[in-house]
This record gives sequence, structure tokens and C-alpha cells, in this order.
Amino acid sequence: MWSTEDYVFLEGKIPRTPKWLIDAELVMRNYLADAKKNCKYLIKVKIYQPPHTFDDEVWETFIQCLTVAADENPKFEIHRFVVLSLKVLFLRISELSSRDYYTPLFNHFRPDPSNEGWVLHVVGKGKKERVVTVPDSYIENVLGRYRESMDLAPLPRIDEDTPILPSMKTGKPLKQDSVNNIVEEAFDLVISTLMKSGKKQQALDIAGASSHWLRHTGATQALDELNETMLAEELGHASVKTTVEIYVAPAHRDRIRKGSQRKL
Repeated sequence: MWSTEDYVFLEGKIPRTPKWLIDAELVMRNYLADAKKNCKYLIKVKIYQPPHTFDDEVWETFIQCLTVAADENPKFEIHRFVVLSLKVLFLRISELSSRDYYTPLFNHFRPDPSNEGWVLHVVGKGKKERVVTVPDSYIENVLGRYRESMDLAPLPRIDEDTPILPSMKTGKPLKQDSVNNIVEEAFDLVISTLMKSGKKQQALDIAGASSHWLRHTGATQALDELNETMLAEELGHASVKTTVEIYVAPAHRDRIRKGSQRKL
């Protein structure tokens, strides 16, 4: 017998016969492929699906709502910091969270040796380290403000080993579940604001969103500022092709543009 790990699952949810079974002559042909081809209920899906993002108006609501909340109650400074960091720095929520092998520290923010600006050293998927560029506006309006709320100097020192996201109770670095809770609370604040403003559909859209929408929003907005190779490096994609397929989709855009110009 073989396990499901021996299968390669396709979009249609039907596995194909492992090649080693055919090579070992245990089966003579790929019967699963035949079943997939002849199944009248199976629909092949190859339509481009753009990433989920927040539009500019909703993102402005995020900034305004979380800033007002932090102004009124310092406990929301961490909510503002986390949400803006995920969006502006294209981070995954795990990359701000403490893990068994890595804890994000303030000294991971540092001036780049080129003296052109600041960067953040991140350990992402597959334990791969990458360098994310940090906008000056983020240094001034997000990082500096957040650190001052913690009674720290606006800019971190190179030898500073303070966790970026410490627990307010214990001071220990927060794990991913705790960071997830912070993002959910931030989303709830924005949803409440939109509902009070009568923007129910926008509120419902956020209710169905995840933290990853923030990363997608930042990357999509950056398309006008960064080329595909630069954006791939910022996002930590192993291949520029991945970035293009998710965020750029030039063939899809060209087809839609030319299609809209067809004559009657």
C-alpha cells in the first residue's frame, strides 16, 4: 500500500497515478488521468485570480481608525504597529512572531551599509533570511512612534536585543497566536468604524479578510514603484515568476485591455 503522500493532487482534486507505479509495471497506465478526462462533473479552472487586497479608501480607514484608537488608549499602539508593518513591509504574520528558532528583535532594523536608508532583516518561509527595505515615512510615523510608546528611543541601536513584539504582561516575545489576536482586534476596530459610518459592505469585506490581505495590499500598491525583480526580493519569492503570476499577470491585463477595445 502507499500513502496519500505518494500522490500529487491536482486542481481538480483527483490524484494522478504515481510515476513509480508505472515504472515498476504495477499498473500499465494512468487510470486516474482517464477518469479525470472523462468525468462529466469535473470543471477545469484556469482563470486568473487576483490577490485579495483592500482598496485605498479602506486602507485609509485602517490608518485613521488605528491612529485614533492609539491616541485615545496606548494599548492600541501595538495594534497600529503590527497592521502597518504587515502592509508597508510586505510581511507575513509569522515573520513578526517569535518561533523556536528565531525571535524578531529591534536590532533587526538597521541602516543599510549603503547609507541609502533603513532595512529590516527577516527570517521567512523555509527559514530563509531576506532584507526588506524600510520607507522613511515608516521610520518616522510607525517605528519611532511605537518605540516611544514603550519608553524607548525612536531609533533602535545595533546592539539592542529587545523583542519587537513583547507581551505587555510578561515582556516575553509574542507567539503567532497572540499576534493573530492583535490583528483580529485591529480588524474589529475598523469594522466597527465602518459600520457606524454606514459602510456595511466594506465592513463585511473586512470581516471575511485575513492578515495576508495586508501583505497583498502593500505589494499591489508597490507595483508602480518597484520593478518585478525588486518586488520579488521584498516579498521573499524564490522566483520572479511567482511574483508576476500573483501580482502582475501581464498577459491577463493585456488581454482585458485589448478585449475592451474590440469593435461592435
